[in-house]
Amino acid sequence: MKYLYLSIFLLALNCSTPKKELEKTEETKTEVIEIKEEPKVKELIVVLKNIAASEDAKSLITNSGLQWSEVVYDKNSTQIAVIKVPEDKSDFWLERLNKSGEFKTVTNNTKETLTELIKKAETTFLSFRKTQCLGDCPIYDVNIDEDGNVVYKGLKFVTEIGEKKFKLTEEELTSLKEKLGKNNFSEYQQSYDDPKIMDLPSTFITYKGKQVQIRLWKGIPKELIDVHEYVEGILLDKKFFQ
Repeated sequence: MKYLYLSIFLLALNCSTPKKELEKTEETKTEVIEIKEEPKVKELIVVLKNIAASEDAKSLITNSGLQWSEVVYDKNSTQIAVIKVPEDKSDFWLERLNKSGEFKTVTNNTKETLTELIKKAETTFLSFRKTQCLGDCPIYDVNIDEDGNVVYKGLKFVTEIGEKKFKLTEEELTSLKEKLGKNNFSEYQQSYDDPKIMDLPSTFITYKGKQVQIRLWKGIPKELIDVHEYVEGILLDKKFFQ
């Protein structure tokens, strides 16, 4: 009987003692992967001023942390490329690149703008460009088409800043063509220059797909000087610069 009471007591004691359940908690470590959005970019069109220095222009773009995307037009001494810039800084880069001196044009890339620039390159009869010096040398661009339509763009140290359009008279256009036809333009040197001489502006004359740079006015073919003086004389008559 004593053993029976002892068994009952132990059973009761065992039932009254709460069972501790060991709960295995699986700690799931969730690795948070931050997905960074690609920065939005905007495409700009750049028209190089000097295609002989295209690598310098490309280096300027890439060294600025921008992306040189592709060349979309490269003939008739005109090279047009598409570059990519951060969308939120597109206005900054438009202004910065336009002031860099490496490009004729820097503008937003649209189908209409690109078509217009290519058409301009295809229909240009003669282009004439003056670059800066350390002083106040006039800086401007001139494009003349086959019909004598002239687009002048004054940049700095000129009396007329910005774009001006006019048309050569039939006599002026005929005279210009005669001067250009006196010699084979393709036979001119690509550059008339002496790197040892500092602080001289460059004149770039482009005709029939050949671009000639003149920085040193010595040993220049007379026919080339005649073309330069004739075009510059017309612009002086318009009082675009002094």
